[in-house]
Amino acid sequence: MPIINFTNPVMVIVALVLFLLCLFLGKNSKSNTPICIVLLCFASILVGHTIEVTKALNIDVVLTLIKCIVIDETFTFVSFLAFLWLDKIQIEEEKKKGNKGGKKKIEDKTVEDGLDLLWKKV
Repeated sequence: MPIINFTNPVMVIVALVLFLLCLFLGKNSKSNTPICIVLLCFASILVGHTIEVTKALNIDVVLTLIKCIVIDETFTFVSFLAFLWLDKIQIEEEKKKGNKGGKKKIEDKTVEDGLDLLWKKV
């Protein structure tokens, strides 16, 4: 059985609460770092569950791990969207900070908003 078993509702609720707390922290600090850490954690859990599927011998364990992988992918996707959203907030905040104090407005064409870029291609 996996150590982090997302078929257990308590584990899903704990993961959701931690995700929401990191999202709240990132939004208030206007930084994408906390949600980036969450994204990397969910991605590493996904890799771990995938490795466990290849070594599982019992069909019940395989089915449990497949359910966990689906939930891992969902959390990873939502974390990625939250990362792009907080990245947009962070870019806007840095542009506001750069305009204070009578400095010239410098626009960097290499930094684009990831969320808008994603929706343009979809």
